[in-house]
Amino acid sequence: MRKKDFKKDNKAQIFSLDVLLALIVITVILGISADAMDMVSYKAQDYSSRLSLERITADAADTLIKSSGSPDKWEEYRISGSTVPGLAKKEANQTVPNTLSFLKILKLKDNYAPLMYGGLLPYCVDSSMVIYPIDLSLSPIIVMNDTVPESASEVAVANRTVLCEFMHISAVVKIGRHKDQHGLGEQEIEGEVCPQTGHNSKTGDRGWTCHHFNVTGGDLNSTDFYVVTDPAYVVDSARWGIDRADAPGDCNEKFNSGPVLVNDKIWNVMGNNTKAVLWFHVLEGDSRDSFDSYVIGVPRGTPLDDVKLSYLGPQPCFFVLKVWY
Repeated sequence: MRKKDFKKDNKAQIFSLDVLLALIVITVILGISADAMDMVSYKAQDYSSRLSLERITADAADTLIKSSGSPDKWEEYRISGSTVPGLAKKEANQTVPNTLSFLKILKLKDNYAPLMYGGLLPYCVDSSMVIYPIDLSLSPIIVMNDTVPESASEVAVANRTVLCEFMHISAVVKIGRHKDQHGLGEQEIEGEVCPQTGHNSKTGDRGWTCHHFNVTGGDLNSTDFYVVTDPAYVVDSARWGIDRADAPGDCNEKFNSGPVLVNDKIWNVMGNNTKAVLWFHVLEGDSRDSFDSYVIGVPRGTPLDDVKLSYLGPQPCFFVLKVWY
């Protein structure tokens, strides 16, 4: 009887061990399955985040280079919550996609965070934006220079081929019939009726040709302005000047054989004004040879060797936007 009972107890023990082992195996399998599911879920989420970041970056880049922004001429106004940046030029009220405006680039550079984050890009990311000219003799335009940290989880890059202005023309004065070589189109202006006495070639005054241009304190902070002639050498008796209609100057500056930096002069002429309408006056001198005179603007700090009229037209560039979190 005892042996029989012992056998029954032994079978029960074996059965209990089998159940325990089975439960352990099931638990291990469930744990492995859960880990696998978590891994798959994480990879799917990571892949989705990656695609989302790439899409956001591509959309932001395309919006910037294909649209001129809102409102129209937004680069001339104070930035507000409704401002949508766009860098494409407008010509004859038509947006020119993939051709970037120098003035719009400068405006975006000076107001990068409020214009980019919360609109084109979410607040949770960081970004950098650089325009690299294909012509290596030109320096890149660095709009935002943040560096991607090693700790970044994801990085997306949009690289677009564009045409980009590296300087802008504030005023053009043409003396004689000098042939335009820079494709300036509508900006080829021979002169206007000048408010300064004795400077009106339009009304019979000889020798002077004048043109107005607008400038702000913000322009002077972000832009180097130069007086340049084409050809570079003009007759020694030729003169130029910059003044305001309500504060005429003597206009007795000589042209150099290269670009003349005029930021200090413009600051002095502006006085305490944050913006002003200035006048560029040119006296042709004794020679009847024709030449063109320009007030041009280039990014602040541009090397003097890069201030060339050959760069007046749009240059082929790579527009690179990097976004990460």
